[in-house]
Amino acid sequence: MEEYISTSEEQSIAYAKEISDKTRNGGIICIYGDLGSGKTFLSKHIAENMGIDRFSVKSPTYTYIREYRMGKKKLYHIDLYRLTESDDLLEMELEEIFEIPDNIVIIEWADRLKNKVPATSHKIYLEYINENTRKIKYEKNTD
Repeated sequence: MEEYISTSEEQSIAYAKEISDKTRNGGIICIYGDLGSGKTFLSKHIAENMGIDRFSVKSPTYTYIREYRMGKKKLYHIDLYRLTESDDLLEMELEEIFEIPDNIVIIEWADRLKNKVPATSHKIYLEYINENTRKIKYEKNTD
């Protein structure tokens, strides 16, 4: 597991670029962290590096899923904060999204899915240290 300390918004934006470069051809990015740790900030900047205006990226807290087109590809921004129990319909929809290898999927509050995300997901753990500092841990299984 890689660990990184970001002490500014600029450093977090640079980290978002690194993640977007790793998933530009498709991939699932699972973001974990408490409220205020920077999940949506990171999501917006990953999307921006994919060519989506970050100001158009809204947290899908009430809809769970927002879809953005990038030419023939799609970016899905998923926020599971409100998910309190298993939802079979949502899980089926997510499975369909996961099956298309070109899709880029960002999942905030991925811990709410338990073990239902593919093992090859990019996992990012954010920890709030202070107003300007975040600890970022990155893990990617190749199984």
